[in-house]
Amino acid sequence: MMRKTLTSVFRKAWDCKILQRRHSALFVSGAKATENYVYITPHVDFPARTQQKDAFIKVLQRRKADIDLVKVEGLWKVYQDLNMKKAEYIKKKEEISRQLGKLIKNEPDSEETKKLKMQSDFIKENIKKLKSPLWSAEEAAIVEYLKIPNDLHSRTPDGNNEVLYTHLSKPQNSKHHLQIGKELNIIDFKKNENYYLLGNGAMFELGAKFYFSKILKDSSFVQFSNPDFVKSMIIEGCGKDHTNPDISFILHHNEDNKVNVDSRLHLTGGGSLCSFLAYHAKNIMYAKVLPLKYFTMGRQYVPAVSNEDSLFNVSQSSVIEMFGITKTEQDQDAFLEEVIDILKLAYTKLGYHFRLSLVSAEKLEMWESLRVAVEMYSTSLKDYVEVGNVSLSGEFISKRLMFMYKENNENKFPCLISGTVLNVPKLLACALEQNESFTVPNFVKIERYLRTEE
Repeated sequence: MMRKTLTSVFRKAWDCKILQRRHSALFVSGAKATENYVYITPHVDFPARTQQKDAFIKVLQRRKADIDLVKVEGLWKVYQDLNMKKAEYIKKKEEISRQLGKLIKNEPDSEETKKLKMQSDFIKENIKKLKSPLWSAEEAAIVEYLKIPNDLHSRTPDGNNEVLYTHLSKPQNSKHHLQIGKELNIIDFKKNENYYLLGNGAMFELGAKFYFSKILKDSSFVQFSNPDFVKSMIIEGCGKDHTNPDISFILHHNEDNKVNVDSRLHLTGGGSLCSFLAYHAKNIMYAKVLPLKYFTMGRQYVPAVSNEDSLFNVSQSSVIEMFGITKTEQDQDAFLEEVIDILKLAYTKLGYHFRLSLVSAEKLEMWESLRVAVEMYSTSLKDYVEVGNVSLSGEFISKRLMFMYKENNENKFPCLISGTVLNVPKLLACALEQNESFTVPNFVKIERYLRTEE
């Protein structure tokens, strides 16, 4: 009977095709643990997330997520069945061991003792046979689970973006920002991967970064220094595809030996969410230090997916990236309101038309539960362009990268808030199209900040 049950579980595993090879940098199964060091084992709460199944399905529908929930549930069921079967075998083995312990002392050569020894050997063999399909089932189920997007915030709209705030009115222009930049001799544009800011363009870049840095420092944000490179594990932990060259710049090995696609370096730049998480992954901090408010001033590298020459599509940008950590969702929402006020203040002083919008569910990244976008109007595109943003992710990334805080001797997952509050190339492009006779705004003049430093 035991052999028949085990065979049926194996057959179910094969029917679900869970034994095929799958890749994950974030989750390393037992079968691959001898080849790869296990840095992190993500917290998986699939049963808890699907307790209210109708609400869960609605989130996937609102996001228009390409997730086959039936498939994921099937894989998870097989994994649970195999895990349960293993637990039954272990329990039975422990019971037999206790009985043998008593019999061996008094009746070492009895028929009952021999029978129990045979049963024990048989169960050990079944546990051994179960190991490989269990590892495969676990990997298949968890890798599919890791593709499921974050829950949505109650304020996230459907359909179109929801405008929260507008400053000034749309500009009227007909020229492209690269044409204006060339005429003013402030942009030397070769291609999306190769461009230079000259004269007032370079001064605008420096001044804008100092301007936003001062505003954040005045709001008690602490300046942070991040690495330019992160591992594949961090990329996947942040909800991105670590194998997709359109998502991040992947460093390839020059050697002829076989490359492990789950263990590579990615060039993201210090001004990225991934770089902040590289510091905080698998880390535990004390609750008394929260909330934390960080920002960094640096580069952000994103592959140019469009061939159209434009500062909107460049692969290297000077940015100001912010990162916040809170204990609860209520603290996170309060933090968001604070950042929204900072964005209103910062962009209003620049004197350009802009608006703040809540981004619709289907446009969010899979790790975001809500995003507030700073949008400026591009007269060449005849549409709004996102020049800055701030996003909520709740506990989603914390659970994937095992980032926790300790409170009352209990480890809990913090809520994260992050965003690129300034993207210089996009801001400059919109500024040029709003005003052909471009001059560096008063609050962005570098002299103001050099005097402060002196």
